[in-house]
Amino acid sequence: MAILITGGTGFVGLNLAQELSAIGEKVILMAPKAMPLALQNLLEELGVNYDFCSGSVSQVTDLNHICRHYGITKIVNAAAITADQLREKDHTEEIMAVNLMGSLAVFETALQNSIEQVIQLSSGSIFGHLGTHDPQIDELLSPVLPVTIYGISKLAAERAAIRYRQTRGLNVTTVRLGLVYGPWEYDSGHRDTLSLPLQLYWAAKNGEHIVVHDAVGTDYVYSRDVAVGLTKILVRGSSSQALYHLASGLTWPLSDWLVWLKQLFPLFSYEITSQLESCTIGQNGPLPRSPMRIARIKKDFDYQPQFHGKIAFDDFILHQQQLNHLTSI
Repeated sequence: MAILITGGTGFVGLNLAQELSAIGEKVILMAPKAMPLALQNLLEELGVNYDFCSGSVSQVTDLNHICRHYGITKIVNAAAITADQLREKDHTEEIMAVNLMGSLAVFETALQNSIEQVIQLSSGSIFGHLGTHDPQIDELLSPVLPVTIYGISKLAAERAAIRYRQTRGLNVTTVRLGLVYGPWEYDSGHRDTLSLPLQLYWAAKNGEHIVVHDAVGTDYVYSRDVAVGLTKILVRGSSSQALYHLASGLTWPLSDWLVWLKQLFPLFSYEITSQLESCTIGQNGPLPRSPMRIARIKKDFDYQPQFHGKIAFDDFILHQQQLNHLTSI
């Protein structure tokens, strides 16, 4: 396989590249600009093999050039702008251009180049204020009501992917991700809110006192599990269903992480509150939502998340220690 990952220098793309490289697949990462040199060096040290191509996901000419040059057989569309309220107000068209029109460009490119398989990444942000409507969020039965431009754009791209699958014969699978955290997360300039686990780690490392909301223990999924799940779909080559949840299926253990961070960094202190306005961290995070139901992807692809609780925490800390020697990311 020759696999193109759009938005490939983001941390979901890098985790997937690491997983695919480990099984000998050819990986091409596409993004508007290269990742920081220090990060490239660490990837090389860890034996992650990939080619990088600069390009815009919303430009069919860029996509066509890469597909033809490398003989791309599969595409994972991970390109997205995850915008906060300020960027949403100032750059609405840019967000839609990447998240929605970029997805359409990928689908058209796939058809023009006889691409064997496309995976379209989506987000739990599409559930909006209805994210806690059900105790577990189901792919088909739970209601959606996105409130942000990001969530609206991701839902529109989801529906477009399903339409291309139904009417154009495109072998595309939409994969709705939980809130991703874990290795390779850095400020790429396209995500305005970094994951809460990473924010907590930085605060703990700096010996800060933080106040965090008690409802943020939502459906975080570890990035290595995401990479394994996506790889299973790519290796299988197709899916019986158009849409899958890829998540942990569990509520992230906020209080446990705070205790473990305190053990590592004794100067760190924290409070947990139900008053959002009192919080010093996570105020601008995603809306609370129930865990995503993952029975469908478990059944069809034998997916089983491995990283949760202390296992995820220990791996997370190990990776952060690997990053310590980087001068800048």
